[in-house]
Amino acid sequence: MDTLYYLGLSLSVLFLLYKLVFRNKEGKEYKNLPPSPPGALPIVGHFLTLKKPVHEGLFNLCTKYGPILYLRLGPRPALVVGSHEAIEECLTKHDLNFATRPIFLSKKLVTYDFTTLGYTPYGHHWRNLRRLTTLEILSNTRLQMTSYIRVEEVRMLTKNLYQSFFLKAGVAKANMKSFFYMFTFNIVIKMLSGERYFGEDDMGSAKGKGRLEDLMEIFRSSEGVNLSDFFPILRWLPFYRVEKKMMKDHKKRDAFLQGFVEDQRKMRAANPNRVTVKDKRPIIDVLLSLQETDPEFCTDEIIKGIILVMLTAGTDTTAQAATYAAKDLVSHPECLKKAREEIDSVVGSSRLIEDADLNKLPYLNCVVNESLRLGPAAPMPLPHLNMDDCTVGGYDVPKGTMLFVNIWALHRDPKLWEDPYAFKPERFLGFEAGGDQKAGLKFIPFGAGRRQCPGITMGTRVMAIALGTLIQSFDWEKPQGEYENEVIFRPRRALTAALSQL
Repeated sequence: MDTLYYLGLSLSVLFLLYKLVFRNKEGKEYKNLPPSPPGALPIVGHFLTLKKPVHEGLFNLCTKYGPILYLRLGPRPALVVGSHEAIEECLTKHDLNFATRPIFLSKKLVTYDFTTLGYTPYGHHWRNLRRLTTLEILSNTRLQMTSYIRVEEVRMLTKNLYQSFFLKAGVAKANMKSFFYMFTFNIVIKMLSGERYFGEDDMGSAKGKGRLEDLMEIFRSSEGVNLSDFFPILRWLPFYRVEKKMMKDHKKRDAFLQGFVEDQRKMRAANPNRVTVKDKRPIIDVLLSLQETDPEFCTDEIIKGIILVMLTAGTDTTAQAATYAAKDLVSHPECLKKAREEIDSVVGSSRLIEDADLNKLPYLNCVVNESLRLGPAAPMPLPHLNMDDCTVGGYDVPKGTMLFVNIWALHRDPKLWEDPYAFKPERFLGFEAGGDQKAGLKFIPFGAGRRQCPGITMGTRVMAIALGTLIQSFDWEKPQGEYENEVIFRPRRALTAALSQL
């Protein structure tokens, strides 16, 4: 009987909490909430109505119930927007109100107590991080001065495809996801520390595959949704081992990141007469210099958090987007041919593409944009959180509501895009890379507003130089039968001389 009593008491408390979800701290009741799909359960809310992949499931719900959707995810209220008008209202008119992030306790350890750029709440610390990122780490000056890194790494990727595969077997069947991940990881690590992580012998080898799998494993648990953030009681259940694994992976990841910091610290001590131009120095070295002048802000944890963000946001997402673009191109040979003809006319066949050529290749940039439209690396980015009551589309949105922006749905809106599911790079001719100002927030693969990803320029240029070099150097084929992320490459005769000099 005692067990039944406590069970009934617990359910009563949970039901009371459920009712309070519809009231703010002042006890105000909201009667003009956005539409909600039926099927919400006490305590659980709408979790059981969500289908994977989540961005497509939410798109289907919005198609049925309206472009502005109100959900309950456990005790947390959530607003889902996927239409042009609703997204623009949230990220322009209400941008400041939605500028903070919800607190997910499972991320406390992973994000060094919520001090990383993506997860830190809006405020003084976020502004400092944003300023540091845009002015010191990803400034246009630094990106120009480190363009040689992108060129060197794409040359190594191309050389590996040409030598290791073609000279031995005459043809290369490459897994683009693995290749692009190694390629982008090397670029970011080289910007951070001055050294690459994967060598030539790692590309396409069992050794490299093993290193890649180990690396992806320790970084994988730093992202994703944890159910304990919505149902905290899970943390106390013995069979729920997710957070234990996250802690184990965090220790490995932290040791990995700390190793780069310590290596750079030793290099600084051993070489006090290093290059003094900060844009030519590794980013970790610049951050260690800042640590000497502002130790309270630039702690080792802050530095490791910056490295973590660059290695996750700047590596995995770019590799995914480039892989998606490669799949688009191999499935649309007419677009591949058009991009190659443009490159041949601008660059020729006596040399390979340089970073400085990218601004002269509008169709190649259209290919990048169209791939980002159809396959944004983050189809639904990290949620925002409103700091005060507001109205969106005429509906009440209570303070403390999470905002999910469905970029995947926006990029497929037939009101904005003709034949939205088709791969048509030509639609971006004359389109500004940062977004079409006349059309508003029509194309936002990197988000928008204050929380927009600051790596827009770097991400698009990495994709363009990689795709452009491979288009210029090789003929592409789709493998026979079922394939996933694989492309068959054959060297172009016209580029034999240039490739043989790599």
